[in-house]
Amino acid sequence: MLLEEAQWIKKVIENNFSLNDFPLLNVGSSTKEFRESVQPFIFSEIFKPIEDKNYSVIHTDIKEDNGVDIVGDLNDAKFRSHLRGNNIKSILCSNLLEHLEDPQQICNSILEIVPINGLILVTVPYSFPYHNDPIDTLLRPNIKELHAFFPNTEILESEIIVSNNSFYNDLMNNKKYFLKMTIRWLLPFYKYSEWKHSIKDTVKLKEKYSATCVLLRKRN
Repeated sequence: MLLEEAQWIKKVIENNFSLNDFPLLNVGSSTKEFRESVQPFIFSEIFKPIEDKNYSVIHTDIKEDNGVDIVGDLNDAKFRSHLRGNNIKSILCSNLLEHLEDPQQICNSILEIVPINGLILVTVPYSFPYHNDPIDTLLRPNIKELHAFFPNTEILESEIIVSNNSFYNDLMNNKKYFLKMTIRWLLPFYKYSEWKHSIKDTVKLKEKYSATCVLLRKRN
């Protein structure tokens, strides 16, 4: 997640959410360590303000780990039924869709869980290097394309957020990362398809990172 992306999510929650929009389900939450240490702005910008109001957040992921409240596959009907039993009122899905072979399936699952008039916050990369987690399909939709994954919803807020950071900045500010990428560029025979993506990223070396962000409301 980009810092600017987290700041946008914070602003949108402050301006559009009330007590009635919680519990919020954080889909593909990753771990407590990731949210608070690896990318600490995720916690400070998004979840700490929510905690300070004593609003409820449920973190869910397919892998069990510290900071994952409910473990399961959102595309499993029994698991969705279990989640609905937690009275979910809104959903955050951030930087997940680009890592799925069938993103529409997870979007359909989200729509099934959230109630009518419920809020759905979705963010995805718009301009960002290839990154496996464990795959990257290179889904980089604009606002209209992202909204199309969620039929029967209306857009309340949307923006393509532009970061102050870039691939070039990351390389220059992190010597280990620069060395790692240099070695990768020199080894085309190792995972050639991934190597091609890494080479293509150099074309946009100084282009600022950006993310497509939407707040949706589920219609009747």
